[in-house]
Amino acid sequence: MTTARKLDIGVLKRLTIRCISETGWFDTDTVFGDIREAGGAETDQYAIPWPPLGTLHADNAAGFSALLEAEQIDGSVRRLLFDTGWNPAWMDRRFAEEGIDRLLREGEIEALIISHEHFDHFWGIGSTLKHCPGITVYVPEGFHEAGFDLIRQQGHTGSVVTVAADQPQILFRGLALVSFSMNTLLKVGGENVLYAHLHDRGIAMVTGCGHGGVLNLLDYARQHFVGGERIHALYGGLHIAPLDDWDEARDHIINGLRGYHIDKLACNHCTGRTAVEKMLEIGLPVQRGTARNGSQTDLFLGNGDVLELG
Repeated sequence: MTTARKLDIGVLKRLTIRCISETGWFDTDTVFGDIREAGGAETDQYAIPWPPLGTLHADNAAGFSALLEAEQIDGSVRRLLFDTGWNPAWMDRRFAEEGIDRLLREGEIEALIISHEHFDHFWGIGSTLKHCPGITVYVPEGFHEAGFDLIRQQGHTGSVVTVAADQPQILFRGLALVSFSMNTLLKVGGENVLYAHLHDRGIAMVTGCGHGGVLNLLDYARQHFVGGERIHALYGGLHIAPLDDWDEARDHIINGLRGYHIDKLACNHCTGRTAVEKMLEIGLPVQRGTARNGSQTDLFLGNGDVLELG
């Protein structure tokens, strides 16, 4: 029996993650009430008149987005935008407050990675493209034609790269992008996950929502990447209990995370407040936020908070 050779993606000296917006929306009951009224979980999200497609509950819409700044071994710095939020008005504000608009205009951000097609991660793309219409956009396999139409309608003039499922792309030395097949709420399929290999630290995983299952995604790193046996950090959505419901299976996930001996763990809203509280109870190294700039809790790494890795 032969063992598949692990992929060497190279190493980074440092990775800084700036949370631009963790607040996907302000009131969960309103969002899921809109979904129920539109026909339920199997509804096509493009049929719901949320911003920018419509004005339904525009004051409840916000979005998820983060800036990744990677320092390579030679000292050069590369920047990526990870997701682009939902409500253009909210994202314009947060981009201005964090200086993202300037970085985009000056060409300092080389690509936009869309984790998945859900409205709160993708529909605010106009706020990115208004400053840098030619930016390269990466989307996961499974994107709908309506999603590609939205990118074009918002003025995109650059390349759109569809990342094939389970075929890692090394974006630059030390950082790989992997698309995972999945199907979830509102007919969304496919999710991109980033894996960084930090010198003398191990792997840092960055997710939008982690619909593929956080333990599965961590196991992928162990099985496929050189250095993957050591997980240094985890940032983003873990999708454990987004509605704060709880059962034995979710306890299994929380307890399972202990087996990876993670050094830093920073979550966003879809992880669920209850899930983070239980992580803290068992001593997982949760990096708490400051609950500022519109963030609703310090359980998540929130708006304007920074995670330093490496």
